[in-house]
Amino acid sequence: MEEPCPFSSAGRIWTVMRAGRVASATVVCHRDAWEFVAARVGSHPHFRTQALEEREDGLVAEVLSGRSLVAVMLSLYQVTEAGLWGECADELETYADCVMVSKAYGAVAGVLNRTLPVEGEPVVMTIDSRMPAPRRVRLVP
Repeated sequence: MEEPCPFSSAGRIWTVMRAGRVASATVVCHRDAWEFVAARVGSHPHFRTQALEEREDGLVAEVLSGRSLVAVMLSLYQVTEAGLWGECADELETYADCVMVSKAYGAVAGVLNRTLPVEGEPVVMTIDSRMPAPRRVRLVP
């Protein structure tokens, strides 16, 4: 059976169930992206964080338990729903939140949907949409 799109109601259920089966996962992203995600999820009763690990190029890594990962996915999904259907005083801010959350939710859901329920490599989710440096091509006359 093919899994539904993570952004659908059925897909959200599949994604959250997969998150709940993960013992722990490392989320790697830019510090600003993590602060944005953590601010959206921070009040969820199942969300717990540890110390951020600094990485190169402004990236950070956060190890999350499956419980915290469930909180992340549910909270991010709620923001995408509010952005699509909710009324807000600042519509552009709501759309901006929705776009940024969709990127994070989609990246994490994509990794979760490829995890298997067997012991294996640690789960690492990278949220990074930086453009690669352009390749320099030398044209020969």
